[in-house]
Amino acid sequence: MGTARQDIAQSSTEAKKGTIIFLWVALSIIFFHFVLYIVSCSLLLTQAAEVNSSFAEGAVRDHGLYMVMNSVSLLRGYLIISACYVIVLFPIVKIWIGKKQFTRKSIILRTLFLMLISLSALIFRMMVFKPYFVAQWIPEWQSQIMPGAPGILKSITLWTLLNGIPIVILLVVSVFWIRFLVSLPRAMGNIRFKIAPIMVTAGIMISLGIGIKILQSSLTKDSESPNIIIIASDSLRSDHLSCNGYERKTSPNIDKLAAQSQNFTKCFTPIGSTLESMISLFSSQYPHSHGVRQMFPSKKIVDRVNTESPKLPEILGDSGYDTAVIGDWCSAIFNEVPMGFEDVQVSEFDSFRIWLSQALYLSHPVIPLYFDNKFGYWLFPKLESFAHYLRTEVVTDRAIAKIKYRRNKDRPFFYTIFTGCNHFAYHAPYPYYEKWTDPNYKGPNKYQVHFDPNEFVSNPSWDKPYTSYSDKEKQHIIDLYDGCVSRFDDCVGRILKALEQQKLMDNTIILITSDHGEDLFEPNTTITHGVSFNGGDQGNLVPCILYVPKMEPKKINQIVRNIDISPTILELTGQTKENRFEGVSLMPSIRNPQHSLGLSFYGETGFPFIQRAIPGEKVLKIPSMDQLTYVDKDFDFHIVLKDMHRAAIISGKERCLRTEEWKLVFTPGAQSPIHRLYHIPSDPNCMKNVSHENPETLERMKYHLWQWIISGKESNSSEILEGKMPETYEIPSRFHNIEFSLDNEDNST
Repeated sequence: MGTARQDIAQSSTEAKKGTIIFLWVALSIIFFHFVLYIVSCSLLLTQAAEVNSSFAEGAVRDHGLYMVMNSVSLLRGYLIISACYVIVLFPIVKIWIGKKQFTRKSIILRTLFLMLISLSALIFRMMVFKPYFVAQWIPEWQSQIMPGAPGILKSITLWTLLNGIPIVILLVVSVFWIRFLVSLPRAMGNIRFKIAPIMVTAGIMISLGIGIKILQSSLTKDSESPNIIIIASDSLRSDHLSCNGYERKTSPNIDKLAAQSQNFTKCFTPIGSTLESMISLFSSQYPHSHGVRQMFPSKKIVDRVNTESPKLPEILGDSGYDTAVIGDWCSAIFNEVPMGFEDVQVSEFDSFRIWLSQALYLSHPVIPLYFDNKFGYWLFPKLESFAHYLRTEVVTDRAIAKIKYRRNKDRPFFYTIFTGCNHFAYHAPYPYYEKWTDPNYKGPNKYQVHFDPNEFVSNPSWDKPYTSYSDKEKQHIIDLYDGCVSRFDDCVGRILKALEQQKLMDNTIILITSDHGEDLFEPNTTITHGVSFNGGDQGNLVPCILYVPKMEPKKINQIVRNIDISPTILELTGQTKENRFEGVSLMPSIRNPQHSLGLSFYGETGFPFIQRAIPGEKVLKIPSMDQLTYVDKDFDFHIVLKDMHRAAIISGKERCLRTEEWKLVFTPGAQSPIHRLYHIPSDPNCMKNVSHENPETLERMKYHLWQWIISGKESNSSEILEGKMPETYEIPSRFHNIEFSLDNEDNST
């Protein structure tokens, strides 16, 4: 009897001891995270005070309450983290104390010590796998993880430190909690007995459901109509794929597909900007026809596209196709212009409030540390709209799941997978950021290109510092970009493998492409896209690798446009021709590569994010982005071009006409139009203006370019170089004296 009482007393003491430890562990963790929350909010306020732009003023004046509510909503994450830490650290602290005497101070110190160890490990993990997050806070931060170590040794060591040890700790914690649950009063046995039949019944029902689904799947016959998949990466340059002659083996999976495909090596987009280019791809129309000519359109213009423009996904959907677009923040445009896709699995559109939310979330280090994962995207959906989150690998997982588990297998499918893998600022996780870079590099662009978003908004010459970069610095940035290419290629490989596993390769048309190319320090360029035609074709040249089952593979080295893709897909799938399409089907050149389509490339620039520069010329001066745009409260807080600047923006665009041999660029000058003529075979980087040496070619190219600018009339290559010319023609006066009126600005924010 005395022994029993002693056992009861000991159990009671142990329970009381455990309760005290649990309480102070929990309070310590909550206090730690509360301090971290306050510091993070203070960091945001400090950063906001340093911003000097009209957008910053509008953010405080019109969106202050929104920011406060978003800050409060982040407390959910801190509470969840705290709960997880209590579950993990309580057993460790309790085991650590053992049967020794303890005080509140000893519990608090042990807990805070373990918190700091854990936080250090997580930061180290982020430094290895996602260093671009750290680089945002500390641009000059440098780190070399096991330099010179063999790849296998490095991988094993990192896995042991960052995965193996945490797994062991979690196993110990799990054993603790299992023993705790087993030791619960026997009364719990009655509850377990009562719920057992319910659990068995639920298990049977779930098994039956799965069995029925499997049976349905096995009995459903795949559609005989060809499936279509477009896989695209924002800013992917065609000439940085090894299948197109690049010296690095950046794209083995795409290379393998290209060897079985129709590889169009001269495919151009009419505008080097995502929103406008993707509309052109799916509507087969030039920007002047569908109406979206820069990336900040008004609601009226967007509504016009949604109601009037032809749309390939809509046409295919009406003929029985299952259509879907899957992507990240770069695909958010499809929330604005769905282009007829039935299923739109993309991020929230990049509105001004998304920009504000990104600034808020990035000021809280706990977000990338704990919530850059599927659970985090569910808890904080806005994360999917930020450039550093919703990784390409997650988009690839979603695409593969869509392919494997599609509901109506008797319907053919048309899926577009579009990611921001190659987009500026060229950040990529381990191991891609070190795949092509020099391990000895030291500088501000170690893991991504460093740039100031506030300068981007308020200064059209924000890229000027890049002009003074050394060749070594420029090469490092190109190396980072190539790492992004390799990352995209790996994701393409995973999708192709899923298609093979599902036995779909023999009945699926696949297109590898992009929305536009990218400037990478070509002559008279820095880095970005869509702002000029300097340096060559790199800004508008896109991959066009078209896999058509059972069709003889070939390289086709003649000019085509992304507006030609939709007509080609319609013909390949046996659909009726869409008369509103402005592109042409590429099938004649696919059937016979010697057949010349005689196409020419007509292009225009997008929104003028960067002040153009032409050596020896005075070009039109461009106001800053925050002067040209405003936040439209009636259009879901989208950033919209001010009406007062619309005409000047359109007239102030560069235009380009390119044949196989010649390229003419029109640039609005400070006082009059500037025309530059380049001979592509001898000058692919467009460094020497040969207008004076070739006056007849210059006049022919000018005439046909201006016919397109003024009336939208295209001419084929033979018409341009051999057709009849008028005696005179005029360049409209609106292109001579372009002015941006910055007086009496409206105060819309």
